[in-house]
Amino acid sequence: MMNRNLKDWVIATRPWSFPASSMSVVVTVAYLFGISDTQGFVVDWVNAALLLLMMVLFQASGNLISDSYDFRKGVDRDDTLNGVTWILDGKFNAGEIRRYGLAVLSVCVALGLVLVYRTDMDVLWLGIVGSLLAAFYPWLKYHAMGDYVILLCYAILPSLGTSIVITGQPNLMAVVLSLSYGLITVGILHSNNTRDIRNDRRAGIRTLAIQMGCGKAHVAYAVEMVIPYLIIVACACFGNLPWYALFTLMTVPGAMKNLRQMMDSGFEEAEPIATLDQQTAQHQLMFSLLLAASCIASAFV
Repeated sequence: MMNRNLKDWVIATRPWSFPASSMSVVVTVAYLFGISDTQGFVVDWVNAALLLLMMVLFQASGNLISDSYDFRKGVDRDDTLNGVTWILDGKFNAGEIRRYGLAVLSVCVALGLVLVYRTDMDVLWLGIVGSLLAAFYPWLKYHAMGDYVILLCYAILPSLGTSIVITGQPNLMAVVLSLSYGLITVGILHSNNTRDIRNDRRAGIRTLAIQMGCGKAHVAYAVEMVIPYLIIVACACFGNLPWYALFTLMTVPGAMKNLRQMMDSGFEEAEPIATLDQQTAQHQLMFSLLLAASCIASAFV
């Protein structure tokens, strides 16, 4: 076993992926803060901070648990593009990574119980569902359900939970809004799985990209890139968002660049879209930050 330091333990959680989960809390808090005066509620910033920390750790635990299973299942190998090198190079073994993930998940559960104590029992059920989905995510991903789990865990459930813990009540519009950045978040996983179709099939697993086939998988990615803008435009037109939420359209060129890269890749070619998951993650971050900024601005303009 190689020598390891704190940096190695942090890198093993894949911290560059954290915006995928944290933005669900950031955007929902921003939206609710923007309408707080007109709706007559006060945002609980302590609960917001606790929930943001919990969501980041939640994703870290999911990353770790998934990485350990991918290695054991033979999904990540020496010839796998962007494989989990910290297991492949022997810095950690799969068992350690899995135990690490479960330990981080335990911290999430503890934070969730604190939020339940500070708010409402309804949050407990959301936490239980989220924890179960995280723990069983590898199995669900291997049976073509990973994309749906990501939409639930990194968009719908967090937005619903955030509205409850910071205002004391659910907000349907916050959940609708979560579908915009949530679909881009799903696109991160979907681009990864589309790139890895041959590798995943070799390992004997079945992702949604494999189930769809390469052509339909490309179309699905297009839907995940286009629908978010239609949601924002519709919400702005109907007055659910301020007009300056349309500043999110500034990210359209990046979305189109990613989309062309996906569409131009050949049948089951991995190299042309080797880093598309990372590019999609960067796109999700910029889209979400602009959306959050527009919601916050509505409280002052």
